[in-house]
Amino acid sequence: MSAPPIHFDFVRAEPAPRWRWTLLAVAATLLVPVSDAYQDAAVQREQAQERFDQAERQDRLRKRPPGKADSMADAQDVAGAQRANAVIDQLTVPWDELFRALEAADARGVAVLSLAPNARDHTLRLAGEARQMDELLAYVARLAERPLLGQVHLLGYSTVVKDGTPLISFTLAASWKVAP
Repeated sequence: MSAPPIHFDFVRAEPAPRWRWTLLAVAATLLVPVSDAYQDAAVQREQAQERFDQAERQDRLRKRPPGKADSMADAQDVAGAQRANAVIDQLTVPWDELFRALEAADARGVAVLSLAPNARDHTLRLAGEARQMDELLAYVARLAERPLLGQVHLLGYSTVVKDGTPLISFTLAASWKVAP
């Protein structure tokens, strides 16, 4: 005994009933006003949430007594402002002009190892090494002749031996002039 073969017809030859097309047309017609109403409701909800959040913040501020938390927050704000000011000061250093002035001073026999500008008071500290004292003094004189730099002076020096060669380790101080 065998079962009769099953025949599937996925493509229907007969047209869809008219009520299906009518239902589709009604759904398409209602889609636009329903979506507009949904968008309006979403906007109203956002506005109401914003008003609620604002009222809640104001209520919290009114109820909270000033105390230790406020002073800690103020201290953190002050520390953050100081760090931001330090960054701004570093950005206002005329790096290009300073480097040009140092390069134009012709550092024969002198190696500049570090350069530390202070933007608040327009001063500059320069550390380096020289082979001989007369080369170091000539370099200080050449720096003092640069129009951008002023008050160039030797803060200190010491003789060090590196790889069997005596070197003069030094620190200079200078100020730079602000361009108008």
